Amino acid sequence: MSRPTTNSDQPQIEIDRLIHEPARLIIMAHLYVVDEADFVYLAQQTGLTHGNINTHMARLEAGRYVDIEKMFVANRPRTVYRITEEGRMALRRYRQQVGNLLAAVDNPAPNETRVDG
Repeated sequence: MSRPTTNSDQPQIEIDRLIHEPARLIIMAHLYVVDEADFVYLAQQTGLTHGNINTHMARLEAGRYVDIEKMFVANRPRTVYRITEEGRMALRRYRQQVGNLLAAVDNPAPNETRVDG
């Protein structure tokens, strides 16, 4: 069985690892299509737990992909999340990166050996 060869002249396809994690990807996708979302909405839409949402949001906020606003409404805590412009651009780049990766799978470079399994 032959092994695939690599072409060092061909640029490596980069993937934004901050977005690539499945839970963060689904959060970013939901935030991309709304002006803002509160915790309850995201929990219902994503199926993620309170701890998961908090952990992933902290990472996205540290990467400046989301803004988090905590407030009280009628004496009840409410957390609102918004995707930043930087987050919007990062998600667009991520879509392009994944598209490029999948296109490379369908169209390997001429000097690469393709092994079908």
